[in-house]
Amino acid sequence: MRSTYARTDALLYRIRAAGSLLGVTDNTLRTYADGAGIEVKRASDITPGAPSIRVFEPETLFKLAAWRRSQGYIKSPNPGSGPVVIAVDVVKGGTGKTTTAVELALHLQLMGLKTLLIDLDSQANATQMLGYEPDLTIDEADGYEVTPDAIVVDTFMTLMTAFIQQGGHNTEFRLTSPLVSAENVIKKPYGESGPHLIPADTNLGDLESAIANGKGSRELYVREYIAAATAGKIPGFDAKSYDVIIFDCPPTVSFISSTAIAASDFIVAPIRLDAFAVKGLTRLMGEIKTIAHYYKVQPELVILPTHYAPQIARIGRMQTQLAQFRDLLTPGVISASEEFPKSLDQYIPLSLQKPTSNPTREYRMFAEHMFAKILAFTNSKARK
Repeated sequence: MRSTYARTDALLYRIRAAGSLLGVTDNTLRTYADGAGIEVKRASDITPGAPSIRVFEPETLFKLAAWRRSQGYIKSPNPGSGPVVIAVDVVKGGTGKTTTAVELALHLQLMGLKTLLIDLDSQANATQMLGYEPDLTIDEADGYEVTPDAIVVDTFMTLMTAFIQQGGHNTEFRLTSPLVSAENVIKKPYGESGPHLIPADTNLGDLESAIANGKGSRELYVREYIAAATAGKIPGFDAKSYDVIIFDCPPTVSFISSTAIAASDFIVAPIRLDAFAVKGLTRLMGEIKTIAHYYKVQPELVILPTHYAPQIARIGRMQTQLAQFRDLLTPGVISASEEFPKSLDQYIPLSLQKPTSNPTREYRMFAEHMFAKILAFTNSKARK
């Protein structure tokens, strides 16, 4: 019985692929494996007669990433600064938004940052990409040879609706009745050391109504919820234990997206290189400006060009249009690939399916860019 729908037992990496995911050389990975005290399987343990070479499981790699941080081998955010919040958002579907949210969470975790991904899209593609099927019930689990852990029962809607209804956003975190615990809502598809997930399902749309019918500064509800969790006021959700919280937003204008923007330190906008996506970017920038005006919050916008294919004529025209935002653009792009839709079918992110592929390298470069921004942000925050 599996705890997710993904068949992760088939994910076994030889040292070159494992080193690629961790961003280290073969020799460095061997040193880590010898020094970390973490069990690493051998191919001969799995297939009798196979060479006795190391093969790494995803969970093992995440444990090694956490160990590397604990040894001080990588830079890490200032402790106690609270999580850096990132919303992946653009008012347009098909831009690679969900893929970007999942891949960013995955690679930041492999770089040693403790990451929580919150799926805010009722289509729940991020939830599926991390191994969960939101359309099935507990009663159907046995038929798919999965445990009840693989079933989505509660979502961010469960947590936020209780917070709004009990007036958590108006009481400075002094609630008169207990809130819903997040402990059983948070999923851990690759173990404690992997990225965590608050999943979504089709009922997440009810959160839109809960926010719309709320009182006071509705756009700040999520910001206040995270502040409450950081202050230790949300049962089962210690936000301080995370370095990064990533929101995968719906591809439409909504209260849900607005609250995520208002809660964020960075907005990542994946922009497919076509005219409609650039229009969606303009609309997103207008919303950020409006929220900044009314609530005095100013997230930094980061634009990630996606679906890049140099042989397509319109790509050059779109790059020219994006030149006006050059200060906001990432140094790299994400190339067009037919592999991305397949990752959803397998319930496994593409980087874990094909760790040495070009899309994986490009998303790692993007994650390195965001890693540097996160460190700079937390250092700046600590100096204030």
